Amino acid sequence: MSTAVFAGSFDPPTAGHLDVIEGALGIFDMLYVVVAMNPEKDGMFTVEERVAMLKAVNTYGDRMKIVTWKGLVTDFAREHNCSVLVRGIRNAAELPYESTMAYMNRRLDPSIKTVFFLYDAKHVDISSSLVRDLVSHGRLPDGIVPDGVAAVLKDILHARGQPLS
Repeated sequence: MSTAVFAGSFDPPTAGHLDVIEGALGIFDMLYVVVAMNPEKDGMFTVEERVAMLKAVNTYGDRMKIVTWKGLVTDFAREHNCSVLVRGIRNAAELPYESTMAYMNRRLDPSIKTVFFLYDAKHVDISSSLVRDLVSHGRLPDGIVPDGVAAVLKDILHARGQPLS
């Protein structure tokens, strides 16, 4: 069975993230979607909220395992017998950062390879940072997050007393 790892903050998951997940599951038998826990970053959404949003778009059942991890993604991959890291790229400007990370991950564990997936062109302008900015202003245009994520996100914000317009 071929298994890969797609790690990120997913704060929140976007339509681009779903592109990458769908692409990866078109190639690999199973994908760990790893919500990275970084104590140095304050997210807009809790780790539990991010996991709930990802679960809302999991139409793959056990082929898509959503987990949290505090540590290096190469350590996660090694512990879960995964030899491939999946990364998404929106545009050419992201390639230097992503390639540097891939080289460092290769240095940490030469047996683990990185595979890049290009976002669908209709999602190249979408980032989690942009979504957080829009949400902080009470807006969430259609199509920038998957419908399941939008529903959970709206529930979270409503519970916080910050409904979206």
